[in-house]
Amino acid sequence: MKNREDIKNYILKIEQQFPVDSWKVNHLAIWPILRIKLFFYLINVVEAGNKVQIVKKKKLSILQKIKTEVKKLYSVVYYFFWMKKLPTKKYLFVGADAHRVNFKSKRFNRYFDILIDKYQIEKDSLYFEYGHDTKNQFNLNLIYTFNKALKGFLLLKKKAPVEVQFSGNQFDEFINFLKQERFNENFLNKYNTTYFENWASNIFFKKVNFFTKVLKKMKPTQIMILCYYTENNFALIVAANQLGIKTIEMQHGPQTDIHLSYGSWTKIPPEGYSMLPTVFWSWDEHSEGVLNKWIKNSNNYSVINIGNPWVDFWKTANSDYEYKDYVFYSLQPNPITIEQLFPKPIIDFIKNKPYSWFIRLHPRQMHEIENIKNYLKKYDVLDLVNIEQATNDPLPKLLINCAVHVTHFSGSALEASFLDVFTVLINETGIISFPELISAQKAVYLNVENSDFNQKFEEIIQNHKILPQEQKAFSYQENLFT
Repeated sequence: MKNREDIKNYILKIEQQFPVDSWKVNHLAIWPILRIKLFFYLINVVEAGNKVQIVKKKKLSILQKIKTEVKKLYSVVYYFFWMKKLPTKKYLFVGADAHRVNFKSKRFNRYFDILIDKYQIEKDSLYFEYGHDTKNQFNLNLIYTFNKALKGFLLLKKKAPVEVQFSGNQFDEFINFLKQERFNENFLNKYNTTYFENWASNIFFKKVNFFTKVLKKMKPTQIMILCYYTENNFALIVAANQLGIKTIEMQHGPQTDIHLSYGSWTKIPPEGYSMLPTVFWSWDEHSEGVLNKWIKNSNNYSVINIGNPWVDFWKTANSDYEYKDYVFYSLQPNPITIEQLFPKPIIDFIKNKPYSWFIRLHPRQMHEIENIKNYLKKYDVLDLVNIEQATNDPLPKLLINCAVHVTHFSGSALEASFLDVFTVLINETGIISFPELISAQKAVYLNVENSDFNQKFEEIIQNHKILPQEQKAFSYQENLFT
């Protein structure tokens, strides 16, 4: 197994060989979470050597144990107060700080805040933020973080396991199939029948119950989600689907055949999967087509091509910028390593060519900023790059004013294409992630190890200096907030 295409084919072989759509804990079909967990696990195996960090638990002192118990009690009390003040809202938006950018001196959700303002639905809207809490958020009065309340609810229900039973044919044969490959060893140490029964009984169904109570109190008619495939979001979607609430997954990056959260679903039960959102919002025709390949065979799902709100906003906004014609490099987080991000040919090009480089960290990469700076300093190029503005200024503004965009296979390549900015892909995964961009001559793959890399890269930069662009207003094809 060498790349993500191989991973896709491996998982599709499983779908064809086994009745994956029949595997259930009680009524709940578990293949979506199993498929996506296996997908990301294999990515780590292939691209990062499956480096697993073992964190040893520290022995707590008596005082620390007392503080822990007090925090548990507080979270249970917090749950009741949180539920009591939860308002009734028509629209629920679910996202994380990773989907926010620094804009208007606030942490601005580049997808949802645009829509809330455009359709003037502030009074009807509420945010659920997952992940780490942050401050200084735009529309702060609309934001509710649910992590602490959920923790309190789970503690309240700790001694009341949900009765569960696993069902489905050939699951043991599936486990034996995985055992044939040694690289699945760490995956098999966790994901088995016993795990799913315990997980469903003590965690997942309780989370579904939590979100069911929340949604019954809020009474939303529609939920929009960024990145549906986290465990809490799975539970929220199950609860919403059971209550008949419209669930929409908003595109936040590439949706390709090899991204198995979105593409290449080949086996879906007649009633659909409760864990999947029912509507997919796409940015472009290619993404819509990837989803339609499987959605057209099911009556449970639909896809709509509406556009990228953040990019579309910048098509009409003032994009004047003090910098021009720089090389804009969008980095990617784990499993891509710092050494892979900055191989010697890239370091040499930065050092020896007269081009300014703007290097943008991925939101999930911010904890590595000092390591990246130290690495660049080690090779005497830190002073030749701009990281701070490249990371903090709005992505569309940075794209509009660059000479060329560089990435391994970041979704920023797609956003660059919307703004007529050319992308150089420096990872083979980019070839299978963006075939439509390459065929449309909006992107090209260059192997950094080839001897003519510097020459070809410089030719691309010279051929794609900024030309005046006509700014056009964008109107959405459909208003989802009526």
